[in-house]
Amino acid sequence: MLNGKNAPFVPPRHREAAYRSMGGTGSREGIGAGFMYKGGITADNVNFRFPRYVLVVVLQGRGSYVDDRGENYPLGPGSCFQRFPQKSHSNYIDPDSEWSEFYLEAGPLLYQALSAMLIIRAGSPVSSMPLDDELKWHIWDFVQALKTANEDMLPELVSQGIGLLGECHRRMHAPPEAKDRLLVFEEACRILGSDFDQDCDLNKFCRKYGVGYEYFRKMFKERCGISPWQYRIRRRLDTACGMLGSPGIPVAEIAARLGYSSPYEFSAQFKRYIGTSPVHFRQGKRG
Repeated sequence: MLNGKNAPFVPPRHREAAYRSMGGTGSREGIGAGFMYKGGITADNVNFRFPRYVLVVVLQGRGSYVDDRGENYPLGPGSCFQRFPQKSHSNYIDPDSEWSEFYLEAGPLLYQALSAMLIIRAGSPVSSMPLDDELKWHIWDFVQALKTANEDMLPELVSQGIGLLGECHRRMHAPPEAKDRLLVFEEACRILGSDFDQDCDLNKFCRKYGVGYEYFRKMFKERCGISPWQYRIRRRLDTACGMLGSPGIPVAEIAARLGYSSPYEFSAQFKRYIGTSPVHFRQGKRG
């Protein structure tokens, strides 16, 4: 198999996989990935409870997935299904369909963290995604890196694995008009995350891009997990946290630069969302 991002990717007809454990004795944490060929197999897993999170992407073949409630989902090329930690499921394969897949795997605590950050979006256990050779090569290279990396390289590979999981989930949740929507979303994030001392007119923004406000608000929340205004608050407070790291900038000046009507309004919102006052945050205190 030639290793080049522009070369066609041919799925291997064997198991090519790696999992690297991390942490102390008894840890179930780690990261993994692999390619599997399962021609001739009928029942892949039946009432299976896996301790870790796994995202499986079907490259070729046909089969089905049955969730813990008994609901049956058909599977084919481009289908994705998720094995959630300790959640029962089954999946079956047409033995004559030359089934092959790739998968990405994460420990249970890493899964919880990625779910909280909406990098992994649980939703339906079965979805679909567009596939291209570039993504398959990235997964292949990641598997090879996991197999040969020394222990000092594992944190960097965890970051790479998170990026690949994020890319797959973005593809899984992208609608047909994703390209245009992505441009609108990215521009909205840029505007909402800057010029905090200026008014941000989202109705004007929506008119400019030819979308209704309610449609935009719903689309934004689906992608980001929070409303546009909550996102603006988050970004403004993230900026405030960075500015509070500079002791030479008074709290009142930070409030003014970020568009608050008064230091009191800034302190009240900061404490409501961050959990401590700006002064205590600067001093490294809680409460």
